[in-house]
Amino acid sequence: MPSFDPRPWLGLLLFAGPPANADELTLAGDARLTGDVRSIDGNGVVELVSPLSPDPLKLVPGAVSEVRFSASGTAGSPPGAIVELANGDLLPGTISGLDDKNLSVTTPYSGEVTIPRAVVNSLQFGVRTRRVIYSGPKNLGEWNHDGGGAENWTFSKKSLSANGPARASKNFETPRQFILKFSLEWQRNPNFLIYFADPLEPGSDAVDRYHFQFNGAGMEIKRHSTKGPKTRTVMQLPRTPDKYEANQLEVEIRVDRNASRIQLFLNGEPEGSGVDVMPEPPSGGGVTLANASPNGSPVQVRNIEIAEFDNTRVRHRAEDRGDTRNDSLISRDDDRWGGHLIGIQKRPEGSVFSFKSDFQDEALELLESEVSTLFFAKAGDAPVEQAKPAFVLRLRDEGSLRLSSCVFADDGVTAEHPLLGTLKIGRQGVAAIERAVAEPLDKTGE
Repeated sequence: MPSFDPRPWLGLLLFAGPPANADELTLAGDARLTGDVRSIDGNGVVELVSPLSPDPLKLVPGAVSEVRFSASGTAGSPPGAIVELANGDLLPGTISGLDDKNLSVTTPYSGEVTIPRAVVNSLQFGVRTRRVIYSGPKNLGEWNHDGGGAENWTFSKKSLSANGPARASKNFETPRQFILKFSLEWQRNPNFLIYFADPLEPGSDAVDRYHFQFNGAGMEIKRHSTKGPKTRTVMQLPRTPDKYEANQLEVEIRVDRNASRIQLFLNGEPEGSGVDVMPEPPSGGGVTLANASPNGSPVQVRNIEIAEFDNTRVRHRAEDRGDTRNDSLISRDDDRWGGHLIGIQKRPEGSVFSFKSDFQDEALELLESEVSTLFFAKAGDAPVEQAKPAFVLRLRDEGSLRLSSCVFADDGVTAEHPLLGTLKIGRQGVAAIERAVAEPLDKTGE
């Protein structure tokens, strides 16, 4: 079967739109097409079942930079632990045992994996898969709360656009802790607002909610209230549009209504946090997009996502490992011990950690449910990753592995990992495969 060059078809591919439960391929130049990926062979040829052809298409090596797989067929409870390897890769799983040489991990999609203790950096427990409440926009109609109309917004290429004053709303069932993310693009002088934790009550000036605003004066997050002053500043930053040469911005707002705290991230970097001083936080779940710029200053909003906010993952990233010459154990109650992890054993009551502390004669025994993080001592002779990885494999349960080679077939991925060796991962566990370096896909091998 001849290889297929997708470039002449890009206009049709983009016009056709993605079918439901389809895999999505990102091509060179950020163009996209969808279908059912059947295989990625050792030469990097991607075989795709597409409505464009009665026969499977074979895309030429180097044409595809990322394959994002549909979530159909995924099932089962997520594992409660993440293994962080010495090179920073993350493998979700259930810890089934540990001795002086090896760690045994049961993974949802690869079965039992044996990992040399020397290449393990840490174990993180109490991990939950982040639940995504909304990902879009999918169309203009869904941003038409109670028939109020999505005023002056238009929908195209998975984004909402406005070229003047515009407003659109959508209601969500959000938990007390949630994350709001979106991508913003603009021309000339933006004045964009997004209201969140909004009850979406019509005809009321005093409303309990928050808003984020970005314009020529900078950025701010404000609290609206039905009691006391109508608005109070939660955060204010001198981040003006001229500081972003590409006229693009990735915004992430983490809302913790239990602690009355809001954190702001811009382009993946933390910008600070602010406290809502009102006694009760807003209880609403609605989101309103508003463009306050005059005609001739277009804005575009895409990649809107609302998800649960899991403080456990934030805590794991912030924990200090302590003395690298010893193992370090941190409990859920923030007790800390330095010493040596003797082993992990399965018992009827759950996995039990035997830890020999420097300050006690007898080894401590703790249930997994009592452990937050365990850091392993750094061995001087631990294997070091030599070659640059060719691929990054994104797993469903917040895992990611950098691979030296990767071959994909209907039943899953056969991969070579620099620290773990050959891995076979079921298709249902793979979220995406992407190139890690600017090299053609034909650098892979069987």
